[in-house]
Amino acid sequence: LTPPEAPAAPPSIDGSALDARLQKIPVWVELKKDYPDWYIGNVAAADKMVADKRPESDVSAHLTQGLVTLRRQNADKALMASPDKLRNMASAFLENLKSLQSQSVSACYGFISKGENSPAIIQMMQTPETATAFNAHIGAVFDAIADGTKTPTKHDVAVKSDYDTLIKELAKIGWKEDDLKTFSNPRLLSKQQPEQVCKMVLDWFVAHLAIKDKAVQDRLLYETLKPVVSG
Repeated sequence: LTPPEAPAAPPSIDGSALDARLQKIPVWVELKKDYPDWYIGNVAAADKMVADKRPESDVSAHLTQGLVTLRRQNADKALMASPDKLRNMASAFLENLKSLQSQSVSACYGFISKGENSPAIIQMMQTPETATAFNAHIGAVFDAIADGTKTPTKHDVAVKSDYDTLIKELAKIGWKEDDLKTFSNPRLLSKQQPEQVCKMVLDWFVAHLAIKDKAVQDRLLYETLKPVVSG
């Protein structure tokens, strides 16, 4: 009889340079604390890629894909966060998009279409310490996940009058009927130039955050943030 194989040793990140770098960033400190197995597994795999002389972009792509997987697994909890946490998520998403837009249209559009797996984010994650707006966005998402896990909040579904309020806010920043038709139709939106898509998504979040009635805003954000946390 062959002896049973010894179980594989759990991954270790003792002395990891990547771990030391990530632990200078508040959101990664929280991720290590809240999801230790996920964090150690991901960082250990990234360390092996470094040891195998894989390109920096491969290591970054591995880290961003890990974030995407974890976010999607917990998307329902993020959407059960308090109205304040939903607002924080929307604000942080908007600031991250503005930051990417200031780099280039393709960086902004890439994040809208591919999320954390977009080329600009993968490049940014090669020096995660400098990705301030992105780190704040990820921090707001996982802060909402923690809140929705601890004290789940049930949000009401948006109704027609809520969208009427949103349309008024959009009109204040220059939206016309055609813009609404384009934005609400994926086929029409896909035909727009990246610059226009980026502007429209920014406007969409600006209008949501400008709504004074918090109950209306909460119902709308609950709908609008679904693709942000589950996409």
